[in-house]
Amino acid sequence: MDKAIKAPQCDPPLRPAEKGGWDLEIPIGDLPKPLDFPRVFGRTGPVEMEVGSGSGLFLATEAANRPDTNFFAVERDGAEVRRAKDKWRRRGLLNVRIVKCDAHYLLEEFVPDNSIDSYIILYSDPWPKKRHHKRRFFQPRLLPTLERTLKPGGTVRIKTDVTVYYEVIRELLGGAPFLRLEHDRRLDREPDPDDVQTNYQRKAIEQGHPIHAMLYKRTTSGE
Repeated sequence: MDKAIKAPQCDPPLRPAEKGGWDLEIPIGDLPKPLDFPRVFGRTGPVEMEVGSGSGLFLATEAANRPDTNFFAVERDGAEVRRAKDKWRRRGLLNVRIVKCDAHYLLEEFVPDNSIDSYIILYSDPWPKKRHHKRRFFQPRLLPTLERTLKPGGTVRIKTDVTVYYEVIRELLGGAPFLRLEHDRRLDREPDPDDVQTNYQRKAIEQGHPIHAMLYKRTTSGE
């Protein structure tokens, strides 16, 4: 690999600069195993992981507002990855990285123990047909991964506009003794002035969908 150039906030990052701008995507084959976040970002700092980043609008806002936090995104759709990178590059964001792959594979095979300050899962596909339930992100195999990778006091931030899926998530995470529900609100009824709205969320509200927002916290021993 060519020597990485120096860049603000990320010196030296894992990926070099490429023609057309800074490359914020890391091919899965180039990821260190286990993931070395200081190497990936070129610095130490809190790490938040967005599962299913879509076109990257949420992190475009969040990363700009919190430049001291490192944001790592995973997205399966190549077109969405390209759109996300374009947004972030145009805004000059260097505290964001993305990898194109399956989220469970990344979390189970690459993410180290006690390394994540927060997981962000916004509008995960509910896969409503029964035969497709095994494709859902929220399924029992997720719990040991969350317990292993979340730092004590770390959080899981979730939104969904599908009430049936919301109930599935509540039941699943409610059975995890290491997680405590901090808040559960309907943003369509109780707007949060600090909420970062994506295009998907705005359209869902316009169409009358419920917006369920949950925050879970990783408990420490004795809590």
